[in-house]
Amino acid sequence: MMSEKIISLVVPAENSLREEIRRSADEFLRTNPTEPPVSFNRLSELAGRLLSENKWDDELKAFTMVCCGNAVWRPIVETIPYQRRMLLLPHCLKNSRKCTAPEDEFGLLCRECGNCNIPEFTQEAERLGYITIVAEGTTIASQLIESGRVDAIIGVGCMETLQKIFREVSNYAVPAIGVPLISSGCTDTIADKQWIMEELGNYRNNGNLHLVNLNDLRSKIESLFTENEIIRLLNLSQNPADAIILELMLAGGKRIRPLLTALAYQTYSNNNDPELLKLLAVSIECFHKASLVHDDIEDGDEFRYGKQTLHARHGIPVAVNTGDLLIGEGYRLLSECKIDYRIKSDCIKTAAEGHRAMSAGQGYELMARKSNIIPSVTEVLKIFENKTGQAFKVSLLTGAIAGGADSGSTEILSRFSLMTGIAYQLKDDLEDLSDKNSAGLRNPSVLISMLAEKAGPEENDSIVNAVRNNSNDEIHVMLEKYGIGSDAEDMIREFLGNINACLSEVKNLPLKLALHEIIGKTFSKYL
Repeated sequence: MMSEKIISLVVPAENSLREEIRRSADEFLRTNPTEPPVSFNRLSELAGRLLSENKWDDELKAFTMVCCGNAVWRPIVETIPYQRRMLLLPHCLKNSRKCTAPEDEFGLLCRECGNCNIPEFTQEAERLGYITIVAEGTTIASQLIESGRVDAIIGVGCMETLQKIFREVSNYAVPAIGVPLISSGCTDTIADKQWIMEELGNYRNNGNLHLVNLNDLRSKIESLFTENEIIRLLNLSQNPADAIILELMLAGGKRIRPLLTALAYQTYSNNNDPELLKLLAVSIECFHKASLVHDDIEDGDEFRYGKQTLHARHGIPVAVNTGDLLIGEGYRLLSECKIDYRIKSDCIKTAAEGHRAMSAGQGYELMARKSNIIPSVTEVLKIFENKTGQAFKVSLLTGAIAGGADSGSTEILSRFSLMTGIAYQLKDDLEDLSDKNSAGLRNPSVLISMLAEKAGPEENDSIVNAVRNNSNDEIHVMLEKYGIGSDAEDMIREFLGNINACLSEVKNLPLKLALHEIIGKTFSKYL
C-alpha cells in the first residue's frame, strides 16, 4: 500500500541526467530482477541503492523511484498490444492562454490547434491504437481499469498524479509506465517529448507471456452457464427434479469460484483444453450451488438472489435431495475429465478434503448457534477458513492441479486461499454491520466475538442475551461503543498484508497479476 504522503518530485532539468538515471535504473533492474507488482517500500529501497552507488543528490530519489518502477513494469507493458493500452495526459500541458478546447466527462476534447504538445502525443497514440485521455486526476483512468478495457497505462503527470496512478497499479496490478513532467505547477507545464514517444512505441512480441484479461475470462465462464450447455453437461431431461437443477445452475451470482478454477487452469496448462475447462468449472459451480442450498436450509434463510430459496418454495426434502444430487454431479464431472489418472485423483481428493473441512466448519457454527455460545475470535476465524477459505482453495487448486502445477505452487495457493477466505468473511461481517437490519449479525460473527473479548466479563451477560434475543439494535450500540468496526478493518488490512506476501511467492506471473487484480477490486476499500 502506498503512503498517503506526497513525495516532492525534483525532475532533472538536463536531458542528459534524466537519460542517465533512466538507463541506470533499467540496467540495475536487469541485474537485480524484481517481479511486479512492486511495493512503494521496495521502490524506495531500489532507488536508495541507485542514489548511493551513483552519488546522485537525495532530492532525485522520487524521480529515481519512478524510473525503477518503469524498469520493473516495462518488460510487461511492451508485450501488451497498443489497442489494450491507455495514454493518460494532464490538462496542464495545454496552453492556458490560447486553448479553447471544450471538456466533457472524459476530459479535454483537444482541437489540435498546435499551441501545445498535446496533439503530437494524442495523434501518435491514436495512430498506434491507444485509448487517450486528457484529464485532471485519475478518476476516468480508474474506471477504465476497473472495467477491464485497458491492460496497461502510460501516465504523464506531476508526482501527485503519478502517485495516484501507482496506487491503482499497486491495487489492481495493472502494468504502467510513469513519465514525470519536467516543469512543476498546475498550468503550462512541459513534458519530455522524446521520452513519451519512446514509451508509446515500445512493443515486442513475447510468445511465452500471456497475461489474463479477467473481463474476457468472466465472459468465457458466463458462456458455460447457458441453458443448452448445462443441459448437455449435466445430462438433464424434462422431469421436474432436473428443471430445479437447471434453474439453480442458471441463477445469479458472481461465479467467482469457477472463475478461479479457469484462471488457475489456463495459467498453468501448456495445452488448454476447452472441454476440460468446462468440466472443471461446472463441477466447481455444482459444489458451490449445493453448499448454498444446504446452507439456506441450515440457516433458515428464505431468500437468495432476490428470490425465495429452494426449501422455502419446495420444502426441505426436495432441497436436501437437490443439493446431494449437485454434489454427485460435481464429482461425476471431475471423474470424466480426460487427464492423467493421478492428476484426476488429486483433483477429486482436493474436492473431498474441502467438503470435509467445510462441513466441519458449518457444524461448529451450527452447534455454537444452537448452544448460544459465542466462540472466540480465533474459533470464528477457523470457521471462516474451513468454509469460505476451503471453497476458494478447492476452486483454485482444482484448476491448478489439472493444469499441471507442482506441489510447491499448490501449497502457496492453498495458503493464499485460506487467508483470502478469512479476509472475505471479515469484509462480509463488516458490510452486515453497516446494514442495521441485517440478519447476518447472528452468532457466530467475528464482530460479536471481538466485542465479547474486548468488552470483558462485565458485559458478557448483556452480549449473550442480545445475541440470543436477536437484538440487533442493542448489538450495534455495543459494537460502536467499543470501536469493533475499526478493529475489524485493521484485521482485514493485516490479512491483506499477509496475502500480498503470499502472492510474492507465486512464480506464475500471469496468475500472480490476475490474483492481485482480484484482491485489489474485492478489497479496494481497505487498500
